[in-house]
Amino acid sequence: MIQSLLRSMELLEVLKEKNRSFTIAELADTMNLPPSTVHRILQTFCEKKYVIRDERSHTYRLGPALIPLGKAASKGIRLQDAAKPILASLSQKTGEDVYLMIPVGNKGLVIEKFDGPSHLKVVEAFGYEMHLHCGAIRKVLLAYQSPNFIDEYMKNIIMQDKAFPYVRPADLYAELDRIRTDGYAISRGDYVADAIGIGAPVFNAEGELACSIGIITPEIRLSDENSLDTLSGYVKSFAAELSTDLGYLPHLNIIPK
Repeated sequence: MIQSLLRSMELLEVLKEKNRSFTIAELADTMNLPPSTVHRILQTFCEKKYVIRDERSHTYRLGPALIPLGKAASKGIRLQDAAKPILASLSQKTGEDVYLMIPVGNKGLVIEKFDGPSHLKVVEAFGYEMHLHCGAIRKVLLAYQSPNFIDEYMKNIIMQDKAFPYVRPADLYAELDRIRTDGYAISRGDYVADAIGIGAPVFNAEGELACSIGIITPEIRLSDENSLDTLSGYVKSFAAELSTDLGYLPHLNIIPK
């Protein structure tokens, strides 16, 4: 690879990972390059607005020209293809069945599954649908819908006799608020007895909800609350990784509430 091109790519990576402004001296120190070399690269990027310079602080950060590039790249990414290695890693890390779900109307649809070493054969299969308040992985999908959607869901699903599992509207509203605050959901025996579900949201380059990922595990495999916290941390972390792979940048997008 051409050395100057490699250095340029490395500079963008530094600016991306740290998500803050840098002086030339800081960039030179981080990259172990002469300040003159860093300055030449920055000048070229600034001309194309890939990097912008703050004239008052004399610092540099990523520029607006990168946004359409990222969005164009993200459109070529197939969700399931991007998710597969992350689902496999999450399953390996937790030892549990891992699911990828998308919202379809008032239901959550399984579009990918990765079985753990001791998987629950009777839980969910590809193409399986249930209402969005059924289980943690689907509740995440409901929590990040618009307020109007949630109100209509309450009226048409929760307040009807067909709602399963049964839940009081006030309790579900409160739970959805907690999910948005915590960034993940936990359910206990919603529709599988003695099983715990953990789900977290995934966002795309536009900051929109793309899907959710999560695990379902028998409660007996959790020794204490610390085990549950550890698994929740894994689910949330891998969901954030998939969001990044889809082009989501938290500092450039606002998560829908």
